[in-house]
Amino acid sequence: MTKTVVDQVKRSMLTIAAVGDVRIYREEPETTFVHVRDIIQRADIAFCQSESSYSDKGSMGSSGPRGASPRDLRGYPAFAAAGFDVVSMASNHTMDWGRDALLDCIDRLRRDGMHPIGAGKNIEEARQPAVLERGGTRIAFLGYCSVAPKGYYAVSGRAGMASDYAVSGRAGIAPMRAITHYEPLEEDQPGTPCEIMTWPLQRDLDALVEDVRRVRQEADVVAVSLHWGVHHIRAMIADYQPVVAHAAIDAGADIIIGHHPHILKGVEIYRGKVILYSVGNFAMDQSSGRASDMPWRRTWKRILKELYRVQMDEPEAVGDTIGGYQDDRKYSMIAKITVENKKIQRVSYIPVKINKRGQPEPVSPSDPRGQEVMRYLEDVTREANLNATYRVDGEEVVIEG
Repeated sequence: MTKTVVDQVKRSMLTIAAVGDVRIYREEPETTFVHVRDIIQRADIAFCQSESSYSDKGSMGSSGPRGASPRDLRGYPAFAAAGFDVVSMASNHTMDWGRDALLDCIDRLRRDGMHPIGAGKNIEEARQPAVLERGGTRIAFLGYCSVAPKGYYAVSGRAGMASDYAVSGRAGIAPMRAITHYEPLEEDQPGTPCEIMTWPLQRDLDALVEDVRRVRQEADVVAVSLHWGVHHIRAMIADYQPVVAHAAIDAGADIIIGHHPHILKGVEIYRGKVILYSVGNFAMDQSSGRASDMPWRRTWKRILKELYRVQMDEPEAVGDTIGGYQDDRKYSMIAKITVENKKIQRVSYIPVKINKRGQPEPVSPSDPRGQEVMRYLEDVTREANLNATYRVDGEEVVIEG
């Protein structure tokens, strides 16, 4: 093969690296991605989900600062330094410090060459895609959230609305909400378990489908990012999730990248397209200083322990940051999406184990730690009755139907 032909092949092939939830809250943010930086930077496009807004503006939201304070900008430099290109801001913590913090964070991302999706000054901006071109191939990203408090969702800025938001709209995130119904399994037995049923909110689903169809006209590959699902419960996929994912693919999406549950969830192949229901935590710092003793933090730790049977790591030193959750909450992945001739030809993943410092570490499929991650993903895929299968290829695990 001549050098010219080799160069043409290289230009026609590109890779996208996609990871899950990121919240950086440490004195030396550049240490967060020290083990994975090379992998992220080698990708033609790198995507992550930001759990928080980073800003020195804003004020505490009505639900309180449930995550790391965006006023502390220590963690922000890690995003650009790691090499991320696209950052989804469609999170249930995005609006913890209000409009000013969100919009300031979006401006920071753009100034540093990154492309925020899933949030904005109004719903029109929140629904806008990021479209990146690499080697003549156009890749579009759209971002949505299903799990945020009511006041966190963006509102239209179109004229004619009977509210103060008629001109500018309300800042927030792009919604893909769901309706929940609890049905007692035994009506005459108070306190017994219920069957839980969910449906997508139709107007949100219609808007998502419209967005995908529109961007499909200008992009070769469309990736849809969804902050959704049931957190902390092993393998469980909510009823609304396959409905949304299938509708997005029917409208023209090529891959679904899910996150929020803080654990890996199973994988589905639908019409030849990969649905990653949750790629898990990637870097989720927790403060162990004064914030960890606040009432909301104590309450949340109790809920985790009593309802979800989850223990939090304990800090190694006073004022240190900690890596978050234990056990299967530390299994993660770097999804690798290979695009060739303007189509996704392969989806694989690199197993990741989050260490005691809260740093994601790639682990080989031949390493016992990598085998733990692989075994877990195989198990939760089977338990959720999903159809993906997995094949080891060198240092990656290929996802197949």
